[in-house]
Amino acid sequence: MSQTFSPLQLYNLFKSCMIIFLLQALAYVFLAPLMSGPLAGFLILSLNVLVSVFVGWRLYKRMYHMIFTYDKNGFALKKGNSEETSGKWKEFSKVSLVRSEQGDFSVRLYRDTESFDLPTYKLKLNPFDFRLEVMQLVSASRDKR
Repeated sequence: MSQTFSPLQLYNLFKSCMIIFLLQALAYVFLAPLMSGPLAGFLILSLNVLVSVFVGWRLYKRMYHMIFTYDKNGFALKKGNSEETSGKWKEFSKVSLVRSEQGDFSVRLYRDTESFDLPTYKLKLNPFDFRLEVMQLVSASRDKR
């Protein structure tokens, strides 16, 4: 049975919205001398927030949102609109748990001299339990060879 993980990454969503908000705020700085009154300022701020949330959501989905699907045969990982990365468990020989400089955990899969990381932190998976599950999947697929 296939499982799919596609959690909302609040930090990346916030970052996307802030990028759009700051661009609009910069435009407002240049347009402010043309407008006057507190009502105009409030309307512009309200519009700025609404547009930044809408466009920020679209930016987040396009660039940052991760979708991870796996089953007993293999996995597929897609980030935003980038090309999907997929692999078969039988292609890998070892599994380890690694920690990045930021303190985020990933499950690392080893294939000959190269490796591939599954970002458990961004996928909101328990890294320790998921590593054990991946070890079982890799081991079971190696036994089938």
